[in-house]
Amino acid sequence: MPDAISGVGRLAAKQGTKAVTEAYQRPSTIHDARYVADNMRAEDAAELQACSGIPPDEAMLLGFFHSKPCMTMVARDGRIMGMWGVTPEGTAGRIWMLGTEKMSNMRQDKRVFLRKARAQLELLFNHYPVLFNWVDARNVVHVRWLQHMGFTFVAKHPEWGVERRLFYEFVRIKPCVNQQQSSPALRSLSGLPRQD
Repeated sequence: MPDAISGVGRLAAKQGTKAVTEAYQRPSTIHDARYVADNMRAEDAAELQACSGIPPDEAMLLGFFHSKPCMTMVARDGRIMGMWGVTPEGTAGRIWMLGTEKMSNMRQDKRVFLRKARAQLELLFNHYPVLFNWVDARNVVHVRWLQHMGFTFVAKHPEWGVERRLFYEFVRIKPCVNQQQSSPALRSLSGLPRQD
């Protein structure tokens, strides 16, 4: 895969070149992974524990080293809001995002990220025709983000992961030129979050 994908994610001014007036994204560093692990949202840490049983520091290092791209979301004040990435699995990509408490508290910065995120997703389709993963049903922030991003919840797994909790499986497939909206029948699977 070309190295150009590492450039996916710039949202605003580069840090250090001029005053940062808007939240932005940049390629992650190993220090970012440690910071997010140490300051992770309780809901995100609980999801990691329920799914895999691995601690946040190990999960962040795995995400950092195995994802392409791996991006860090930075607030206007320079503090890290979280990280996201895509782990290649064949021609598909397992997309993920883990945030800090800062992400929940900074409304304006979070809105900038959400506003720009759909364009970022479209760029990812140049490298991954299918993006997928599973989300803990208790992690309402992530479920809402996935709905905002146009992912489809395709299955619910009532006993998923090491804790055997309810998880939703989600997917988004690269749009074709003539593709219509996803099938209403697929979106109306019993018990899955609505996507209106």
